[in-house]
Amino acid sequence: MATSTTSSAAPTTEASAVNKGAAPGGVGSFTMDGPAAITGATYDSMPYELPLNPAGPQDTMVRWVTGWGQSPTTPEKGTTYVLGHAWGQQKLVFNPISELVTATADMNAPVTVPGDEGVTVRRFNSTALNGSKITMSDGTGAREWVVDTAYLVDKDEAAYDTQLVDETIPGRIVLIACSVDGSQDLDYNVIVEGHLD
Repeated sequence: MATSTTSSAAPTTEASAVNKGAAPGGVGSFTMDGPAAITGATYDSMPYELPLNPAGPQDTMVRWVTGWGQSPTTPEKGTTYVLGHAWGQQKLVFNPISELVTATADMNAPVTVPGDEGVTVRRFNSTALNGSKITMSDGTGAREWVVDTAYLVDKDEAAYDTQLVDETIPGRIVLIACSVDGSQDLDYNVIVEGHLD
C-alpha cells in the first residue's frame, strides 16, 4: 500500500517578508533554528556528479547542487537540493539534523512510497524538525523555508524515490545527509523537506 508523508505545516500562498526581497546569491550563510540548530555555516554550489559528495570544509559548509533542481536564487521555480556531511567519528555541519532525525525516526512504521523501476521505497518518518526554519542569505537578500517533514531512507532506495528526486516542486528545499547514530554511520540518508515560508 503506497502512502505519502504528511506535513504538519501547510504551505502558505503569501511569502514572508524575507522572501519578498532580493534573492541571495549562489554563496552565503546557511542557518537552521529549532531543536537541531545549525549556525555559523556557509553555502556554495557543487556540480551534479555521482556519487554526490560535497566538498569541505565539512564542518561548516553545505552545498546546493547545480544541474539538479534550483539554486537559492530561484527557489520558487522548483526544488533546491542542499547537501552536507554528517559522520559518526567527527561533528560535521549536518550532524545535528542527522543525529536528531535518526534518533526520532519511527523504525517500526515505515511509510512506503512508489519508486522508479518498480522499486518500493520505505521512509522512516520523524516530526522532530517540523516547523524549524532554514535560511540561506548573503549581503543582497535571503530566502527562508519551513520544515514540513524529515525521514530516513535506505541509501540503496533513495535514488528510486520519485517524489524525493522530483526537482520540479516549486519552493521546496531538500536537505540530504548521511544517517549517524552516536559514533556509528548507518546505511540510510537523512532527508529534510521544507517549503518557502
